[in-house]
Amino acid sequence: VGISSSQGVRKGVVVNIQEAQDSVSESVDEAIRSSGVSSPGAHVSITGDHLRMSVRRASVRSPYYNAPITSDAIDRSIQAIKPSDLPPEQQLLHIVPLSYAVDGLKGVRNPIGMHALRLDLEALCVVGGSAPVQNLSRAVAGSKVAVRSLVASSLAVGESILTRDEKEMGVVLVEIGGGATTVSVYQQGRLCNAVVLPVGGYQFTTDLSVALNSPFDIAEEVKLRFGHVIPEEVGGEQVEVEAFGDRRTVKVERREVCRYLHDRAEEILRLAALKVSDFGFPAMVPAGIVLTGGGANLPGMEKLARRIFNKPVRLGFPGGLEGLPDGLEDPSYAASVGTLLWGIRNSEVAREPLKRTYRTDGVTNGHASSGGLMGWLKGRGARHALR
Repeated sequence: VGISSSQGVRKGVVVNIQEAQDSVSESVDEAIRSSGVSSPGAHVSITGDHLRMSVRRASVRSPYYNAPITSDAIDRSIQAIKPSDLPPEQQLLHIVPLSYAVDGLKGVRNPIGMHALRLDLEALCVVGGSAPVQNLSRAVAGSKVAVRSLVASSLAVGESILTRDEKEMGVVLVEIGGGATTVSVYQQGRLCNAVVLPVGGYQFTTDLSVALNSPFDIAEEVKLRFGHVIPEEVGGEQVEVEAFGDRRTVKVERREVCRYLHDRAEEILRLAALKVSDFGFPAMVPAGIVLTGGGANLPGMEKLARRIFNKPVRLGFPGGLEGLPDGLEDPSYAASVGTLLWGIRNSEVAREPLKRTYRTDGVTNGHASSGGLMGWLKGRGARHALR
């Protein structure tokens, strides 16, 4: 495990390659020392509001009458569904199948072996901005770490946080990360849609820093020690805060501190609820809402989310891996652990990202990996997982 403060990243996007590279290098070096494995490869989680998702459809026909569908037919459908009209400033990251149809029979999850003349595919295409993608890749590669794959955070977080039943029934996953919030909707075992909001835990601290006229690090400490997103549930005690200028201090009521946090938390959650409604899933989430990410650790976040969504809410902790080091079973590391799991479960996809970036069973398309470095790198603005 290697942990370092994230630098050079804002709202989930690299804005200073050298600073980001230094942060990654520090984390990688620490992970290498603890594992004894050198020159690792990395599966890297990517986020930011430059990510776009769209549903596309394609059909392929068998050259033989009533022949069984093979993986080659699925490969051809994937090739057919790739967007051919992407501008140079965008590039394809993932193709996630939503459903198959075999000779008009809809709702097929794994068509391999079924006899048919025509295979129809409906898939979610994940597209990212070329510049943010290349800048992130360069920051990691500059740390002498080979980038094996880039994984959209909406896919990565779902790997470590959601149960199979939640994905089947329908669930909304809200990951409040350091610089961005990812809102994902899963249904029938698959990611149906997702959006990245350019606001996250960093903004909680920035709001306090501005309101209290104090340095960022001091505001972060106040948030962690006294923060709560429901002001009426805290006492009226005074909090002494170091302010700018001659190291003077000011006193502020704790409820006042919590009001700033409440306003930002309510904004994020209401934006998330609005996006889910825009997806067309206002009432189709029987498994409720799952909150994760470092921002979800703020006291009162679950209760506030229940008020806003009017649905069951739980806090999501990373799982799916045995022997997680102490401290990593925390919502802050949802993307890190999830990216590692994605790399393990999709080893074929990682080797040929645009040829076989799909699943046929809604759970996995690859084999469990054996050996190798398992390290996690965490920062306020971006998270990377090594394997």
